[in-house]
Amino acid sequence: MIRSPRLLLLTMTALAFNTDATPAATIAECQELLRIGEYQQCLDFATDAIQRRSYGEEWPLLKIQAEKAVGQYEQALQTSVDGLSRYSWSVRLRMEAHDCYQRSGEQELSRQTLAEIDRMVSAAPWRYTDADDLVALGNAAIALGADPKDVLEGFFDRARRNYATRPDGSLASGRLALQKGDFALAAEILTPAAQDFADNPDVLFALSEAVRSADAERSAELLQAVLEINPNHADALLRICDQRIDAEDYDAAEELLQRVLSFNPWHPIAHAQQAVIHHLLNRPIDEARSRSLALAFSPKSPEVDHQIGERLSRKYRFAEGAAYQQQALQRDPNHLPSRIQLSQDLLRLGQEDAGWTLAEAAHEQDGYSTTVFNLLQLKDSLHRFATLENDRFVVRMNADEAAVYGDRVLQLLNEVHAEMTARYGYTPAEKTVVEIFDRPADFAVRTFGIPDVAGFLGVCFGKVITANSPTSQRGSPTNWESVLWHEFCHVITLQMTGNRIPRWLSEGISVYEERRKDGRWGQSMSHEFRDRILEGNITPVSELSSAFLNAESGEDLNFAYYESSMVVEFLVQQFGTETLTGILSDLSNGMLINDSLERRADGLAELDAAFDDYLTELARSFAPDVEFDFEVTELTADELKLAASTNPRNYFLGMSLAAQQLREKEYSDAEQNLQRLIELFPEDAGSGSARRLLAELYRRTDRVQEQASLLKQHLEVSGDDLDAAMQLLAIQTKQEDWPAAVATGRLLMSIDPMQPVALRLIATAASASDDRDMALRCLQGLLSLEPADAPKTHFQMAGLLRQNEPQLARRHILLALEQAPRYREAHRMLLELTDREMEFPGNSKR
Repeated sequence: MIRSPRLLLLTMTALAFNTDATPAATIAECQELLRIGEYQQCLDFATDAIQRRSYGEEWPLLKIQAEKAVGQYEQALQTSVDGLSRYSWSVRLRMEAHDCYQRSGEQELSRQTLAEIDRMVSAAPWRYTDADDLVALGNAAIALGADPKDVLEGFFDRARRNYATRPDGSLASGRLALQKGDFALAAEILTPAAQDFADNPDVLFALSEAVRSADAERSAELLQAVLEINPNHADALLRICDQRIDAEDYDAAEELLQRVLSFNPWHPIAHAQQAVIHHLLNRPIDEARSRSLALAFSPKSPEVDHQIGERLSRKYRFAEGAAYQQQALQRDPNHLPSRIQLSQDLLRLGQEDAGWTLAEAAHEQDGYSTTVFNLLQLKDSLHRFATLENDRFVVRMNADEAAVYGDRVLQLLNEVHAEMTARYGYTPAEKTVVEIFDRPADFAVRTFGIPDVAGFLGVCFGKVITANSPTSQRGSPTNWESVLWHEFCHVITLQMTGNRIPRWLSEGISVYEERRKDGRWGQSMSHEFRDRILEGNITPVSELSSAFLNAESGEDLNFAYYESSMVVEFLVQQFGTETLTGILSDLSNGMLINDSLERRADGLAELDAAFDDYLTELARSFAPDVEFDFEVTELTADELKLAASTNPRNYFLGMSLAAQQLREKEYSDAEQNLQRLIELFPEDAGSGSARRLLAELYRRTDRVQEQASLLKQHLEVSGDDLDAAMQLLAIQTKQEDWPAAVATGRLLMSIDPMQPVALRLIATAASASDDRDMALRCLQGLLSLEPADAPKTHFQMAGLLRQNEPQLARRHILLALEQAPRYREAHRMLLELTDREMEFPGNSKR
């Protein structure tokens, strides 16, 4: 039974004043003090026990752990040395000494300590079979360069199996998996351990780290559970501090750091995180001082600079982060975490040769790092990519996709480059690298270092853009042109500010510029957003960065994007574009965003109030007479009709009735109902809108013209409804409405250009409209997508080329005949081209 902290402390206090010759506290009681974070009291009792000559290696081990917890690092080393003079056989004490030597940069003494462990275990392996010894030996083996898989199986798993009532093996296994970046394995190991050892804060913290990327809510719950057990758990406090830094809530972050420094004034990572905050707040002198404090007891260790650099890179300050990793590698050229992070930083900075070289070196050093393994797997898959290049961009994408729409990618990028550079008065000095991935896992590895990250369409690092291709988005089609437009806007804002722009402003500008380009792009007012706003859920401008970090759902995140974009729209409307570019200039010069807004937008408090009024008024004017609060319940057909008739302004109630009427083929009633709903809420751009449902009704009743009219109206407000675009294209082609079909085809190709049926229809429409370039582009794509139909495709291309480029037409005819020697129409065209060349030999283009 575990004693409560209050009862334990009373017991400890009583024992402290006990004048008997017995030890002041038991080992178990001191272990409990460590568990609940009463480090100084544990240290006092352990020191007293050692002075009393109480026997057991646990006493110096407890004293060392308590000394390290309160920042007495030199004393911890001395305690390990003194302990070994009495317990010379202890591998755990030697590993503590090794850790202290590592911290202080005494590499030779560290190596000697590991060598002594190796000799001791070789001489008497039977001595070291307890769970804690097995874990210590496993850690020693890893430090000596043993295969991590062998260590996991030979030491840590053995400790788990043989000592199931102790957490040592599970915790060591989980930590090793975390160290190698295998979060799934770590979670698999630690989840049952957290159930079996629910009162162990270290196990709970390790599980929180394992699930942090996959389940942020669960991770946060585990962190709180850790702090309920041990309010002084430094790792948990520092992880929450990390999150506050990400949210740009620097005051809260510094409060957490002070909590850590209150019991450990020399905690190196706490001081490193304080250095990060100073860096982000443009306080270089304070940054240098905090870094010096972090290095006070580990002047030769690379870990401090690595930690500072890693956190700066998380804030998209890749150049500064890379500089810190380089400093870390100057201290220790073989520091693997710094090598891995620097390789990722360089790849994100577009320095690819150096980045890949470092990744390969890291893999040679440690073949079990999942991050490096994933990166090198990605490098191999990049060989499938084609490279398209002009004087502004380097585009890499799947070769088959490049054949279909690669030229449109470059064309679009040139358009956004021209528009944004003129608008913001900034031109990137170097080419922007754009990588478009047809495999979501490859995109995730390139972007985040791990393959299992979903929900992102594209990411910009400043000089490098990564994006998912339309092929990878088949389950939920998205307009890829809007994605690239959005991401290039980040290129401008990130480079203009030296990556010093808060996330909300950079995202807000990108979404705002999407809407300026095409009203169907980017987040716009919706009934969900309207309800949030009218319920008072507007994040103040001064706190918008937290809206992204604290988002608990995709809808929360979408609203953060929308609100940020509306702040930008409000700033431009009220103060002009020059104010927006002025804010970007302030950020570039190191000014904080709220200080810049205070300076340029008539005061921050005034801005918050004015924007709140502005957004609230927009929400009130959006579908003001429509109700959206219908909840689906089990209603009979008659009950649903009655509810809809008595609530005629409830949109979803009306839509439910329309769906029922369609199922029951009550087409006349459904049509009347849906026409009323379209008039009630014409802004609905969803794929399940009243327009789409009415178009479906017209399809079922063979009213093709009305169907096409509604689909066209729908696509004027929706930029990513692939199914609607496919239906409309088929109708327009069948009706030989060629210009309209080409226009629909352009929209369709901005959603998914890799649809063979659509490409064939667009090619037909473009040919009939004399849009030769569009037709050729579609036919070229079909050569990759439908190789079985290549003879027909080559023949069609020859037909488009024979007037102006007969030699190229001849080449396509020959390719058609090579695959289909009896293709009579191709033979006739070849004869025609041959006769023409003989008659007018000078007309041939070569």
